[in-house]
Amino acid sequence: MARIIRPSITEPSQYRGLEWIFEYTNQDGALSTWNCGQAAAATFLTHHGAMDPVQAAHNMAWLEKHHPPDQFAGWFGTGRRRVERIMRSFELDLIEAPGIDGIKQQLDRNNPVLLMLGMSHGKLLGVNLPGGHWMVAYGYDARNVHLTNGWPMMWNEVEAGWRSLAAHWIRMSGLGLARCR
Repeated sequence: MARIIRPSITEPSQYRGLEWIFEYTNQDGALSTWNCGQAAAATFLTHHGAMDPVQAAHNMAWLEKHHPPDQFAGWFGTGRRRVERIMRSFELDLIEAPGIDGIKQQLDRNNPVLLMLGMSHGKLLGVNLPGGHWMVAYGYDARNVHLTNGWPMMWNEVEAGWRSLAAHWIRMSGLGLARCR
């Protein structure tokens, strides 16, 4: 269920970023196996005032209908171009946030960052199947980046996710997307 989340911070003096964010997850939509791009987009759009959180169920349904997952007929989720198209439809311009320093710079400005990181999509005959997951980075500390529709990840895990086939495939290797301000 879409909701407000707050980072779990062990050392408040080291935390940078938003105190809270309204989070959408895959389960907020009907295409929950493949709609993490739409959930991240809804989180991002709600933060920037382009979607009303009171209409959370409607927001996900609208995104899934008008901007559904597009990689291999939607079976492999949502690509960068689809996320950029969603943002253009709401007149939000995006910039690239390259590397960890780029993400930190945006979060220092309280500007959340869209990330797509490669993750296993399960196993077939003992082999990890490549997959990816869209999330929104909304804060960080020395060790972790705090993400929506996921969990806090260590910075080296983010870097590993960028080296994945999925991240390379959709041109998200080594970068995030933030609102141009």
